[in-house]
Amino acid sequence: MKHRIRYVLLGLLLITAMLAGCAAPVAPQPADQGAGQAADAAAEKTKVTWLMLSEWPGTDDVAADFMADNPDIELVLEKVPFNDLFQQIQIRLSSGSDTPDIVSVDVPLVAGYGVRNWLMPLDDLYSDAEKDDILEAAYAAGSHNGNLIGAPQFTSTQLLFINDDLFEQAGIPVPGPDDRLTYEQIAEMAQQLTQDSDGDGVTDIWGFSWEQTNRIYQLQPMQESLGGQAIGDDGLTVEGVINAQPWVDAYTYYSRAFNDWKFAPPSDSDEPELFAQGKLAMMIAGPWQIQRYSTMNDGAGPGFNWSVSRHPYFEGGEIVTPTGSWHIGINANSKNKEAAMRVVNWFTTSKGAELWWRKASGDFPAQKSVLALFQTDPQFQEGTFAYMKTAADEATVNPVPRALTPGFLEYEQILQTTFSDISTGADVQSSLDTAAQRIQREMDKYR
Repeated sequence: MKHRIRYVLLGLLLITAMLAGCAAPVAPQPADQGAGQAADAAAEKTKVTWLMLSEWPGTDDVAADFMADNPDIELVLEKVPFNDLFQQIQIRLSSGSDTPDIVSVDVPLVAGYGVRNWLMPLDDLYSDAEKDDILEAAYAAGSHNGNLIGAPQFTSTQLLFINDDLFEQAGIPVPGPDDRLTYEQIAEMAQQLTQDSDGDGVTDIWGFSWEQTNRIYQLQPMQESLGGQAIGDDGLTVEGVINAQPWVDAYTYYSRAFNDWKFAPPSDSDEPELFAQGKLAMMIAGPWQIQRYSTMNDGAGPGFNWSVSRHPYFEGGEIVTPTGSWHIGINANSKNKEAAMRVVNWFTTSKGAELWWRKASGDFPAQKSVLALFQTDPQFQEGTFAYMKTAADEATVNPVPRALTPGFLEYEQILQTTFSDISTGADVQSSLDTAAQRIQREMDKYR
C-alpha cells in the first residue's frame, strides 16, 4: 500500500436534503446600507488555509458544507500532489511561516513534526464523547510525548483476498468473510495452489503474496503476532528489537515464502494485477482493492469468483491488524488557531467525518460511529461490495500503528531494502542485525 489509505466508493450516496423553513419577510433596506452590512460581514470572516492532497476528490463540496455550518470562517484549500506535499510542509513550517493554518499529516510523520515543534497541541480539541468515538490506535498514533498533535481523520486495514475458483479447482474449502486463517494454514494452502498450469517449467499460478511485499505497514503484523515490537518504548531504540526472535521468526517465514516454498511471486511483481488476472490465489491487500475488482469490466468483475477473509495471524499468536492513515495538524505559528481548531474538530467528528467519507475521498473514517455505518448502508449489503462491512469491522480489531518515532522515514527506507534482500535469499538474522545497526545510527541523531 502506499502508506496513505485511499479507495473511491462506487457511486457516491446522496446526502438527505434538509427541508428549508420559510424565511420571514425582510423589510427592504437602502442599497448603501445593505452593501455596508455585507462588507462588515465579509470583514468579520476569519480566513483559514488548509494544505492537503490534490488527489482527494470532492473536498470543495465538503468545505462548502463546513462553511454553511460556520459562516464566520472562510476555509481555503491549498491542494498539492502527494509527492509535493511533504516538501511543502517541511519548507513552510520549518521557516516559521504562519501559513498554512492547517496541514494534512501522514500519520508516521507525526512524531517527526512533534520533535520539531511544528504542530500545536490539540488536547482540548474534543469533548469526552468525541474523543471516545475515535479509534484508540488512531488517537495514539496522532500523539507525541503525551499530547495529541495530529487529529485522526482516516484509518486503514488489510484483508486476505481469495480467488475462489482456484481454491475450488484445488479441492480446498474457501474461507468465509469472518474466517481468520493462520499463516501456517496459508503456507500449506499456498503450496497446493501454486502451479505450472501449461507445463512449460515456469510457475504461472502463485499461491500467496502481499500487496506491498517490502513495506513495513503491511508486514509489521507478522512480528507483532509473535510478540515483537515495532520499536523500543522510547521511540528510538531498534537494536535488540527489530533483530529479536519474533522478527527473525516472522521474516524466516517471509523468506521461505519466496525461496523455499516458492509460492510467492518475485517481490518486484505487481501483485494486485496478478490477482486481477487470476494468477494469484491469495493476497493480503487493502480494502481499496474491493472497489477495484468490483468495478472492473463495467462492473462484471475480473472474470472469476473472488472473496475476502480476515487478516491472518500466527498459530498461538496474537491477532494484529495494520492501521494508520491521514491526520490533521495545526501550524504552531498560525494566527488563526481558534478558527483552525473549529475546522479540525468539524472534519474529525461525526458530521464532517461522514460527509467526507460520502462526498470526498471515501477513506475509512477514524470515528467508530461512522465506521458503523458500513454495516447498515444499502450500498454495502449486496455483491462484492458487502466485503466492505468486513473491512470496516476489521479496522477495529486490535489495530497496531507503525513505529511512533521521529525517525520513521529512515526506519522505513532501511527496512524496505532489508525486506527486499531477504526476499531474494539473504540471511534473515544477519540482514536484521545490519538493519538494526543502520537504523540505530539514524535514531541516535534524535536523542
